[in-house]
Amino acid sequence: EDVRNPKPPAMRPLRLAGAAIALALVAAFASAGSRDKVFFLGPMKTGTTSLSKLFAGKGYNTCHGECMGKNWAVVTRSNSASSPVLSQHDAFMDHGDHADYVWLAKAYPTARFVLNTRELKSWIVSRADHARRNRVAAGCTPWGTASTCRRANSNFVDNSAGKIRSWIIDGAEHQRKVISFFDSSSQLRNRFAVVDVEGQGPNSLNRVLDWVTRVNLKNMPTKTVVLRPKDVPLAQARTDIRPPDANSNSHSEATKEHVVKVIKELGCTVATWHDTLYGPCAKQIKKNAS
Repeated sequence: EDVRNPKPPAMRPLRLAGAAIALALVAAFASAGSRDKVFFLGPMKTGTTSLSKLFAGKGYNTCHGECMGKNWAVVTRSNSASSPVLSQHDAFMDHGDHADYVWLAKAYPTARFVLNTRELKSWIVSRADHARRNRVAAGCTPWGTASTCRRANSNFVDNSAGKIRSWIIDGAEHQRKVISFFDSSSQLRNRFAVVDVEGQGPNSLNRVLDWVTRVNLKNMPTKTVVLRPKDVPLAQARTDIRPPDANSNSHSEATKEHVVKVIKELGCTVATWHDTLYGPCAKQIKKNAS
């Protein structure tokens, strides 16, 4: 370059802007490659498809249920952080109630954990209707145990009263154990939150997720476990992303009637049907059976 005839000054900002953009891109990729993992510990039918799309949109490499031919939650039970399923993804959802979250919390000391849930009745209806569709497709009766629909291609066909009872009791116990574990220390408490993907509005949901996935865990610490939006020490959401309604299957009216009949007979009062933590209904079921 001829220093006696430098390029016009107007060209220099362009070169600087290009360099700034390049640096920004490098920083963005570095951040994406080193981001903390997020594990969703809720069961199937708790907004996992919407969460997968939401986090993919945020730049996460998500594992929704199965990836690389393996169920991520089952993989965690092998306690191997070198598994490609775990090492090559950074957001995990669906069947989280089968994951070894105690090991995960130790293996990934800065990972974040979210207990995704939804109202009890709508959760049971969604599961029961999923089983009904599988049963009807196989030519079986709409309701029943797995033994009454052996010819189905899916193993998710049991929507009997007994199975619904176990969904509620097992679901409540899982929630209790998860919350108790993450509320056992300040370090764990600040890496955990409960979200209701279906019931929370976009601002409320983004506020909880923005907090739990914050870059620095020392920022905005909480002294109480985050069970609801009002517990979040963040005044305003930092992102404005509307969760996609990615799995809006309409449910059979017959399924809704079936579920209402069953949970009434089990002893759950109407007041518990809209709970996102299932302990009260489970307690009533046990009391009714005694």
